[in-house]
Amino acid sequence: MDACRLLLVLLGLLAIAGTPTLADDELTADFYKESCPDAEKIITGVIEKSLKEDPGTAAGLLRLLFHDCFANGCDASILIDPLSNQSAEKEAGPNISVRGYEIIDEAKKKLEEKCPNTVSCADIIALGTRESVRLSGGPDYEVKMGRRDSLVSNREEADNNLPGPDIPVPKLSSEFLARGFNAEEMVLLLAGGHSIGKVRCIFIEPDATPMEAKYQGSISKLCDGDNRDTGFVNMDENNPNVVDASYFANALAMKMPLTIDRLLGLDSKTTPIIEGMLKKSDDFMPAFSKAMSKLSALKVITGKDGEIRKTCTEFNNPMPSSGGSVIRISSANPEDLEGLSDGKGKEVADIVSQGSQEPVGPELPEPEAVSAPRKESGRHHKLRGD
Repeated sequence: MDACRLLLVLLGLLAIAGTPTLADDELTADFYKESCPDAEKIITGVIEKSLKEDPGTAAGLLRLLFHDCFANGCDASILIDPLSNQSAEKEAGPNISVRGYEIIDEAKKKLEEKCPNTVSCADIIALGTRESVRLSGGPDYEVKMGRRDSLVSNREEADNNLPGPDIPVPKLSSEFLARGFNAEEMVLLLAGGHSIGKVRCIFIEPDATPMEAKYQGSISKLCDGDNRDTGFVNMDENNPNVVDASYFANALAMKMPLTIDRLLGLDSKTTPIIEGMLKKSDDFMPAFSKAMSKLSALKVITGKDGEIRKTCTEFNNPMPSSGGSVIRISSANPEDLEGLSDGKGKEVADIVSQGSQEPVGPELPEPEAVSAPRKESGRHHKLRGD
């Protein structure tokens, strides 16, 4: 195979992997104006219904968005269901307690009925989260559309890339910095996300860093004894379902259940940021808006990369992989794959062009029922409250 031919094959394989690009400049405010003008209205309707049934909807979707975007970009890879012989992000330790999947599924179903094969699952997550935040008292921040869905869901991306609730502040700052967020943006995102929702008692460590005495006593009443494994504590003890600026006073007063929030209130670099926001609380909403818009466009897939899934929980065309991730071939260019074989005498390019769902690569056992995800220790719990 000559050098040119080899390059084409390599490019084709990259397309298969769905390598995301930093293409947030390709997102637009009116992306669905012609193709699905009711997209935002449909998504908003689903969110409004969910909030009436569960006021914790915003907390769940904020966490879902964060876990999706921070692992490998805002590409809806967290939504993919694992198979018996293939792992996916959804079953990673940090994602075991993530919720809100059914809300995204409902919105996708309604959108497919109205505008088939048009609105990506990644866009539904981004816009649905914005609407849940807005309807819970938060800002109506800008969310541009045009994301495409990933072709890969890799458990290791989530296990390795999501910071934990007791991570040292310098390490947390470096994780955010690696994704383009400065210390103030980091604090803003945590402040908004941790002003609502609940956290499981098993993830609360009162002795890890100072906690206000009376507050610690209230935590003990909620979490001691049998409640340690089953109990919950509100992130904000006063207004757990309202996105507001309460975080700053609570963090400085050491009245936050998660260790990381109390650490931020003590750290020499983040304490001034929190104190500044407390003094100018009116600045929080516009600043949080900018940070959320930036997070929602993190490392998105656009253009002809990725795909528009028909169902958010599975890729359009399955391709079993020999590794631990689920990989699909739906948007690969057949011309780039000429000469590659599936190992059974059939050309990969033919499979792609014909739209076949026949797997490419080593033959694998027939999928069995997916077992329930195993429980992980408390140290794997991640930044968003349950």
